[in-house]
Formats: sequence, structure tokens, C-alpha cells
Amino acid sequence: MRTVNDYNGNTPTGAFYAITSNGINYVDKDFSIHPLTNFPYSNNYDMIVRQDGNIFVLGSAGIFVVTRDELLSGKKVDYILLDLRRGLLGTLTANSWNYIDEENNLYLSCDTGASVLNLDAYDKNNRSYRMQLKSVIVNGKRYLVQKDIPFVIPENSDSIEIVPEIINYSINNPYISLYMEGIDEHPNIMTQNELASVIYSNIAAGKYTFHISLLDSKGLNVIEENTYEIEKQYHIYDNWWFKVYAFFVMIMAIAWLTWYVTATIQNLRFEKQEKELSHVREQIRMSNETILSIANAVEARDKQTGRHSLRVAVYSMLIAAELGFDADELENIRQIGLLHDIGKIGVPDSILSKPKKLTEEEYNIMKTHVDIGGEILKDFTHIKNVADGAKYHHERYDGKGYNTGLKGEEIPLTARIIGLADAFDAMTSNRVYRKAISMDHVIDELKKGKGTQFDPSLVDILLGLIGSGRIDVSGINQLSVEAEE
Repeated sequence: MRTVNDYNGNTPTGAFYAITSNGINYVDKDFSIHPLTNFPYSNNYDMIVRQDGNIFVLGSAGIFVVTRDELLSGKKVDYILLDLRRGLLGTLTANSWNYIDEENNLYLSCDTGASVLNLDAYDKNNRSYRMQLKSVIVNGKRYLVQKDIPFVIPENSDSIEIVPEIINYSINNPYISLYMEGIDEHPNIMTQNELASVIYSNIAAGKYTFHISLLDSKGLNVIEENTYEIEKQYHIYDNWWFKVYAFFVMIMAIAWLTWYVTATIQNLRFEKQEKELSHVREQIRMSNETILSIANAVEARDKQTGRHSLRVAVYSMLIAAELGFDADELENIRQIGLLHDIGKIGVPDSILSKPKKLTEEEYNIMKTHVDIGGEILKDFTHIKNVADGAKYHHERYDGKGYNTGLKGEEIPLTARIIGLADAFDAMTSNRVYRKAISMDHVIDELKKGKGTQFDPSLVDILLGLIGSGRIDVSGINQLSVEAEE
């Protein structure tokens, strides 16, 4: 057993290390023994504990260099091994005495003689190496490489072989790192005696940087490095401008072909669509004429109203426009207004044309025109909600209308608009049994019916239209007279 005092500065701590055949033990001042990590494949001979915390363990494998804290941690030791590859002249001799002089040179007994190691500079690079890229082999032909001039590879090269060289003026076997920036994901680390050429295949055109690095004794940190620029030339089709040109030509070709095919298809579609549109326009014309004819037929049976449906359609559109209806919705409500009284077809002429007040029985028969109208229009899908306009336009907001007793927003919006327009026209137009009511009186009646007979928000819209002059009753009445003529 060999013992080595542990110094902290120049003052002994009373603790020491003991080297035995089983490894290294640490004996504290209470003489408790703490087994420490042994080093692999080595019989340990001696130990040198430095004031800076470094510990040199001499053994059959060489000299292990660790820190005091690492050794005492009990964990796996990250050591540096100084052996024949790191400058020792031979294998250390067991049971020999070693000597440290004032300059911290450690004289060691080896099987081939004495070796010296400076404890302060054991891991320093004394520039005893020269690294260079000796040559590059391209397609079987060897080329010399100059450090400051980029080496250009022909564009038809399939692979290159890089031949690095380390000229070593020492007896050490240092760690070397080879790395091609832009190709290698990680550096290739090896010792000098493992150094060999590196082959790269299928290199894309472009610029690369090849690194040759000398690493520290752990093979981790770069001490010195040389770099070489390598450039593979582009084929004409590798150049960016050629790719842009080819892409532009391809786009133009695709565009022309797309245009040609599209134009041909569009011409065929246009001819087909023209026929379809002509047919649709004819159907719409016939539909509008049919709707107008039906409205005229109703008006012909009820001559008292004098183009009532036309005016209701106009008033309904004006109200709906204030609600934000679009063009299609406005046309839809115009057609509903024209057909809202279609149910009067089923009311006898004696009741429909009676110039006097109707009896209760006659009035009950008159009220059936909403159900008749709803039934007639229920399957009329060309106009949205047309049946609602006919069936519910006499419902009241307070639920006291006919014939279903709906109230508030239970009444479809279309029917609420038609109902208000219908009542407004009834008050502002001449009838056989009375003259038109004055506008002031009409406005009073609308206000009285707000929230009872009519939707209050719609009444506000109608009053706004009247107040702003956008509803001109006399003008609309004149328009209906001209339409009748």
C-alpha cells in the first residue's frame, strides 16, 4: 500500500489517499475509508496530488489525470490518459521512485528508461504538428490543393476523395477532427494513427468548407484548425438563372395549354349556357307573366280595389329595402305582394263586389280567402315563402287576427310586411264605399296600430318612408292607373 498526503494549500488536512491492489481509497481524518473509482485496465502504482486540485495517478496503463472533486464524487471519472501515444517513452515501472523538480517536471521510471512530464504543460500544444489537405482525388485523378485558393471540382464529378495529412514532430498520437461543412452532420474524430482519406459521393453543386482540426487530450475542444474551400461547378441546368428560365418556359407552356383547353371547354360551355340561359329567361318571362296574369285575374274579380296588389307589392319592397333585403329578396317579396290576395278567387262575387258593409256571415266567408290562397300557393316553389304571404297577411301582432291567431314574431316576417302594406294601401286608396283617408288620419291609425295590429319596428320604417317623402301615395296610385290602362 502506498499513501499520499492530501494538501490544501501548504497545510495538511490530516486526510490521505491510499493506493492498494484493489484501487484507490480515501481515508479521512477520522480514519474512515472511502473506496474511490478505479481506472480501467490498470494497476495503480502512485499518486501525485497538486495544490490546483489536479491528481496524477500513475499506473500500468499510463498516467490518469483527474481533478480531486471528480475523484471524490464517487461518479464515473472523466479522465485524461497520458500513455505511449501521449508522449511517454515506455511503460511505467512498478515500485519505482519518481521525482518532481522545482519547475514541476516529473521524472518517471519507465521500462525503456526515464521519461519527463511537465505537470503544468502536459496538455498544451507546442506547435509540433502541421495539418494540411495533401491532395484531392477526383474521378481517379489526383490534384494538389492550395490552402488560400478554393479547389474547384468539375461539374461532371461523381465523387471526390480527400486525403488529409498530419505531420507530427512529437511522439504523441493526437486526436484529429475531419468535417465537411454542408455535408457532414457531425465531425469525424479519430487519433492520428487512425487517419485515412475521406470519400464523398454525389456531391451537389455549390461551395463547401473542409475542416482539419487538432483536438485536446480528451478529443473534445479544438486547439488548432485549418480550413479549405471546395467548390463544385454547376451544370448549365444547375444554375439558378437556368432553373428560372426553365420554370418560366414550363409555366408559359402550361399556361398556353391550360388556356387552349380552357378556351375550348369554355366555348362549348358558353354555347350550352346560352341555350340554358335563353331557356331560363324564357321561363322567367313566362313565370312573371303568369304571376301578373294571376294578379290581374284577382283584380278583375275585385274591381273595388283598383290595382291593390300592385301597390302592396311596391310598398312591401320599400319596407323590405330598409330592412336590408338584397335584389333577389326584393324581387321575391314583390311577387309575393302581387299574389297575396289570390285566395279571393274562391270568394263569391256577391260578397267580393258588395258595395255595402258585409254581414257577419259574409265577413266570415271573406276571411277564408287567406286559407284558400295559402292552399293554392303551398306547392308554388318558384317564389320563396309565397304561401306565407297569402295565408298570414291578416294576422295581427297582438294575436287577434285571422285565421290562425299567430302573434308577434310567430307571424313570418314576409307576412308582417305584406300585412302592413296591405292595410296602408286600403286606407290610402279610394274604394266604392268610401274615399281615401287623409294622410294625417292614416299616420294616426298606424301609430294606434303599432304593437297591436302591426309589428312596431315595421311601422317605424313605414312612418320614416312617409316622413322622408320616399313613399308618394299619389304617384304610386297614378302608376297603378297607368298600368291598368
